[in-house]
Amino acid sequence: MRVPLPPGVSIRDARVSDLARLHEIDALCFDRDIAFSRAELLFYLRHARSHAKAAERMGTVVGFAIGRVEGEFHGHLITLDVVPEARRAGIGTALVEVVHDEFRRAGVFLAVLEVDVTNTGALRFYEKLGYERVETLRGYYRGRSDAYRMACFL
Repeated sequence: MRVPLPPGVSIRDARVSDLARLHEIDALCFDRDIAFSRAELLFYLRHARSHAKAAERMGTVVGFAIGRVEGEFHGHLITLDVVPEARRAGIGTALVEVVHDEFRRAGVFLAVLEVDVTNTGALRFYEKLGYERVETLRGYYRGRSDAYRMACFL
């Protein structure tokens, strides 16, 4: 069942012209030492097997998700970022659902992601979307904190 988007919010393909805003949002969502650089974001925006989606409200990007098909049958949700004032409105869920749709069209039936073991809000969010913890990755975040690898059958 799809979560309806709030009025005035739409989801579209992210573009290279969004790079500065995506970088700004990522810096709001993650500590500096684990946030993506502009070069990393640009890599994903240009990668042929990436699916980058942006959520816009009144002409301003308020969130984005990037997924990439990494194997014959699996995709990787690289990042999901929503500005703090737009959270808990269904935008993150909608972004993940759109990336999952892209994965399905590509023949992917398993999606994976990583999330900090201490980020209980994100863990609950992904579990509601059907993700399960499958592995603990020690020192995943620059050696300073662990992550859970989570997986979801699409």
